[in-house]
Amino acid sequence: MMIGLDTNVLIRYLTRDDEGQYRATMKLLTRKAARFFIADLVLVETDWILSKSYNWTREEIADAFARLLQVHNLQFEDEDRIRHSIGAVRRGADLSDELLIAMSRDQGCREFATFDTAVAKRHAKFAFVPKE
Repeated sequence: MMIGLDTNVLIRYLTRDDEGQYRATMKLLTRKAARFFIADLVLVETDWILSKSYNWTREEIADAFARLLQVHNLQFEDEDRIRHSIGAVRRGADLSDELLIAMSRDQGCREFATFDTAVAKRHAKFAFVPKE
């Protein structure tokens, strides 16, 4: 049985900031034979919440996501894409930007248009800033 996880469940698991919800999350995650799906969008939301509301550093978030990849009953949209994006986050990139670049490539895009000059520079052979 596959169960999708919402961002708030993942936040409780990672932060343990609400003991009752943490216990409920752990009870859920330890169900026998259950598997859990974490969408890329959930990871993007989690990244944003952990950095903005909990003041976690990029390194702390990357470490937490790397630990999630080790949990046997968690399934991701594309584990390789997540691993690559975590590596980029460790080098100063934003998770959402890296996932967007990777997803665009996966969909066969030849280029990626952005007004984010840091993204365009980091992915100079793929991303570009549109000109007037």
